[in-house]
Amino acid sequence: MSRLLSRAKANYLMAEYIYTKVGEDDVYMDSCCYSLSQTIELALKFIVEMTGNNYAENHDIRANLNILQRASFELPFEAELRDKAKLLYEWEAESRYKESFVAAYADVDEVRVLAKKVLDFAEGLIAPIEVEPVEDM
Repeated sequence: MSRLLSRAKANYLMAEYIYTKVGEDDVYMDSCCYSLSQTIELALKFIVEMTGNNYAENHDIRANLNILQRASFELPFEAELRDKAKLLYEWEAESRYKESFVAAYADVDEVRVLAKKVLDFAEGLIAPIEVEPVEDM
């Protein structure tokens, strides 16, 4: 599996675990937001690579969406990603460095669903290896 996709999956699993702790302390919400933004960013970069293109080496979701658009590659959830792109960009930096960072539960819940869609789509791009059955001797 690609390192980008492996990292995206690991970030998603971390986000889901951390989400169970968000009621305990704001630091968990901050970490959850960061992990969700990383899930989407890394999975999207993987998708760009799978189209044979180089991904944008920044944290702006829109840059990679634009690469896919120029490649005529359609994502079924592109409009949702574009709608959340600014929020995800803010989460990437602010959740780690800004003391005044606050995320809305509704946004986190929406992004959790979106992150799973992006991750599942990316994983679906990996073709299973077809193997001929071995005959018994």
